[in-house]
Amino acid sequence: MDQRWELRGFLGDDWQLHRAQLHARDDRGAGGWIPARVPGSVLADLLAAGEVPSPYVGRQSLLSEWVSQRTWVYRTHLNAPGLAPGERAFLEFDGIDHSASVHLDGERVATHEGMHIPLVVEVTGLAEGEHSLAVVVDPAPVSEPQVGYTSKVNVHKGRMGYGWDFCPRMVHQGLWGPVRLRVTGPTRLAGVWARPTGTRLVVSTEVDGPPANVEHTLRDADGRVVATATGEHAVLEVGQPRRWHLNGHGEAHLYELTTRVQGDERRVRVGFRDVRFVSGREGALPYRLTVDGEPVTIKGWNWVPADALYGAVEEARVRHLLTLACDAGVTMLRVWGGGLIESETFYDLCDEYGILVWQEFAQSSSGMRSVPSEDEAFVARMAWEAERIVPARRNHPSLAVWCGGNELQRADGVPLTDAESPVLQALHDVVARLDPDRHWLPTSPSGPVFGNTFEGPSPHDAHGPWEHQGLSEHYGFYDRGRSLLLSEFGVEGMSNVRAIESVVPEPARRLPTTRHPVWDHLGRWWNNEPLVQEAFGGAIGDLATMSRASQFLQADGLRYALEANLRRPESCGVLPWQLNESFPNGWCTAAVDYFGEPKAVYHYVRRAYRNAHVCAALPAQRVHGEVTATVWAWSDGPSDRPAGGPSDGPAGGPTEVTARFLRLDGTELAKEHWTTEGGPPRPLGEIRCDGDGELLLLDLSNGNRYLLTSGADFAGLLSLRQARLSTHLETAGTTWTLRVRHEDGPAAPFLRLLDARPATTRGWMRWDDNAIDLLPGEERVLRCEWDGVPPEERRVRLDGWNVEPRLITAERG
Repeated sequence: MDQRWELRGFLGDDWQLHRAQLHARDDRGAGGWIPARVPGSVLADLLAAGEVPSPYVGRQSLLSEWVSQRTWVYRTHLNAPGLAPGERAFLEFDGIDHSASVHLDGERVATHEGMHIPLVVEVTGLAEGEHSLAVVVDPAPVSEPQVGYTSKVNVHKGRMGYGWDFCPRMVHQGLWGPVRLRVTGPTRLAGVWARPTGTRLVVSTEVDGPPANVEHTLRDADGRVVATATGEHAVLEVGQPRRWHLNGHGEAHLYELTTRVQGDERRVRVGFRDVRFVSGREGALPYRLTVDGEPVTIKGWNWVPADALYGAVEEARVRHLLTLACDAGVTMLRVWGGGLIESETFYDLCDEYGILVWQEFAQSSSGMRSVPSEDEAFVARMAWEAERIVPARRNHPSLAVWCGGNELQRADGVPLTDAESPVLQALHDVVARLDPDRHWLPTSPSGPVFGNTFEGPSPHDAHGPWEHQGLSEHYGFYDRGRSLLLSEFGVEGMSNVRAIESVVPEPARRLPTTRHPVWDHLGRWWNNEPLVQEAFGGAIGDLATMSRASQFLQADGLRYALEANLRRPESCGVLPWQLNESFPNGWCTAAVDYFGEPKAVYHYVRRAYRNAHVCAALPAQRVHGEVTATVWAWSDGPSDRPAGGPSDGPAGGPTEVTARFLRLDGTELAKEHWTTEGGPPRPLGEIRCDGDGELLLLDLSNGNRYLLTSGADFAGLLSLRQARLSTHLETAGTTWTLRVRHEDGPAAPFLRLLDARPATTRGWMRWDDNAIDLLPGEERVLRCEWDGVPPEERRVRLDGWNVEPRLITAERG
């Protein structure tokens, strides 16, 4: 079919007075019609056509809020093929947001509601030749922003777009999934369910049409046939299938199943694995992950839509973000309930990378009350949609958990159970019937209490906090943790400077950022500038320094929170908030900014997620008198020695661990040494030193380092004596290898390699390590992979507290 789509907006039903335009074949681009992309988003098309200012700059999203109140009509031409006897034709819409009617040659042939479910329209009787196709997308339904009432929500549509703490109001509309014309034989394959069980693959098919012979062929990754069978319900004996392993634990082996009936074919990828959850505490739901019978600690992140205009997201962007997650050792992503039932592209990539998915239905908390509606029509609608959503995702080996929604709570704040909410019970019933092999959670968090608390009932799955707790309190807060699973928590930080320069108008690029209208619009909830100023003695005077300082606190704070939880025997894992962001904020809890560049916190978490890890328990980031650190070590899976950098050694084998307290001039204040055999988390011993009003560095031999102050704050970093570094760059295709050596002066803490291109430039860079400390005389080798960036555009800026900023290019390495 013709994929040259056009779009035009109408007020109310005014489109009905222009029906002739919907089907005209000779006026492309006339009468207010603009080019449209499918899949895509209405607002993205308006932006591309210059009809609205960029909603990603300043407060300009306010100027586009009218868009969702309009009816938007998509039109194109459909070339119907000549059908052989017995052949059938179908129009397939993978995603319409949110409700619409479909018109062929002026006749309405279908209506639709539900952004997460497909629409299939049979058009077998269409004569061969050219026809007009129009899709009339209704104004977006009314729903609640973040501060509202969950009980008033009566549609299954992501809440984030109605206004959230990390996204202004940008209500999505449009054809956000692919549209295709599909020709089949007399019998159409309406669905295929491939269910790996042990060494067998149990396949069930749903057919539309007369009975027909159904054939199944299973191939391995090399294309070799490993099993065949026939029948609508069949069992394929595989023998000894190669296992689908978690990221960091082996290769995620995939097989492809081809199912055919005469004139129609479906292909699905399957993975052989046994993913289960077991209970770790009496009375608690199961949170302990096991894969093929072996317990695995959940190391993950929360995932939000890659863009507020999610229909316009390109596969390359999703692949980049998931590659970052894969490189960081992530084993699970929680798809947050304020966003999407994620796309096939997302799931396919998670299948390839060995990343498990915790998928929440699109329900979320509200600032006023967080109990879902009990209206019978709403409950029935949610169950009806779930009956279509679940089969569309259940073949993916990455799918591990279905969850009813985000932070659904009783009026007293206690997380809801299925028995307390008709819609949660209905969703659970659908999952139990249609995908019984997957784990179910009613909501996140779940258990007797909502938060990460230290009094009263012990948390099971807990949320919070999302803010840095201060130099004296942050470490201790997380050391007192009691939850089985910490599935949402975070630390806020300022965005990268190049991102700020792209979205904050020049007049607003100054301090203070608090209570400024532009900065309030771009992340007011996460603007912790007063705390950052306090942590640096009130001496920060410019945005670049503020960005570096806040990112340092964010990185150190989240790294410590993760390690404090991972070293507890009861801990089943951590899912910090959040990997990515859907909108370019000035301040946010995201580890990767909207433009795809990791903040420092990404690399601190990446180091904490190494399979073999050494870390320290410390009293605080601001210490007084004698400082005592307890050094811990563990291993969780195969060795993951990073190229060119320090490592913990082979997981499970003997590891030599050295801990040193240093001044930044390199003076050694204390040193201890241990040998560990790996295995579960355990303390190795203690190291002590006397603080003396200076900046201190606790250096562990795996490259994990903690910068502490024994003074009032970190103001000393702003006046640290300059260090001299040398760099040497080697390039080979898309790979850069950068050697950085400390030549003179005190240590150079918190060195960052930043993308020096404009943030709006296409493509990304991915470093194997970043945000590092260089001790006197130390050398590090870092590697970067450029993705979609021409060689002549590759530029990196090296910066730090006490080094001269340096531009690195292929010519100036």
